[in-house]
Amino acid sequence: MVKVGIIGADKPIAGELLRILIHHPETDIRALVAPNLTGHSLSSFHHGFIGESNLTFTDKINSEDLDLIISLNEEMDSNDFIRLAKENENLKFIFIDYKNKGEKIDEVEIGLSEINRKALVRGAKIACILNPAVAPTLIALIPLARYLLLNSEIKIEVYLPSDIFFDIHDDSIKYKDCIREQLELNQNSFNKDISLTISPDSSTERGAKTQITVKSALPIDEIEKIYDQIYDDHNFSFYTGKELSTLEVEGTQKVLIRFSKPDQDTLRIDIVNDARMRGGAGDIVHVMNLFFGLHEKTGLDLKPSRFRIN
Repeated sequence: MVKVGIIGADKPIAGELLRILIHHPETDIRALVAPNLTGHSLSSFHHGFIGESNLTFTDKINSEDLDLIISLNEEMDSNDFIRLAKENENLKFIFIDYKNKGEKIDEVEIGLSEINRKALVRGAKIACILNPAVAPTLIALIPLARYLLLNSEIKIEVYLPSDIFFDIHDDSIKYKDCIREQLELNQNSFNKDISLTISPDSSTERGAKTQITVKSALPIDEIEKIYDQIYDDHNFSFYTGKELSTLEVEGTQKVLIRFSKPDQDTLRIDIVNDARMRGGAGDIVHVMNLFFGLHEKTGLDLKPSRFRIN
């Protein structure tokens, strides 16, 4: 069992994360750190846990009693995790960095399996979860970068649930820097402009939509072959030829991708995903599974809840 402590357990993302971890077959939740709620029950704040858990909040964490610390406190410095990792040989860390400060730190791995799985399963101790605007964008673009096919300006439009948008929208320049850094790691010749706009979508509580436009004369069947070769052994990223709906991904870790050609020389990539899972709670659990040698779908299978038909 993976013994887990969560810092920032009073954050909204913590409620989403705990709904996954409480039923995860290989997880033992040992500590919920939220100093302003010390001594209060989990269900007193995250009300959906009434009758599900006897956990209480605390104001401190005992790292010697844990295998993994998950930090949802965006103000914590990654250097703190590096120091603790050096002091605790068997302790691992996952933290969110929704502001994506753009700092390149060798000890910290990108917590996105589709682009960094080897590093995450081969001894990494610290992983940073990218935000809901950046993670799906990279999943869609990295295959093209690996085949050296990004040779024009990239236009990216992201639509997020309103509350997530207001949490992250003010740092789009740093998000572009993060996207550029990852694209250059996979295609060192990439030197084109990136246009990124992030907008709120009040029609959804969970669904995110991304539209990417880039110049490419390749036919769609050739592009699909590229994605097949990159993602054929991944469990959550799929391309499809039909119209996309966020209803197909709500409550899941899935990223669905659709390709179309507005004209012969232009490729449009449409993406849908759950913004509270990808770039959020789902990616945290996904990385945890990889850290500890578990199947990446453990705890992330299709949930029976949240289904609706319209």
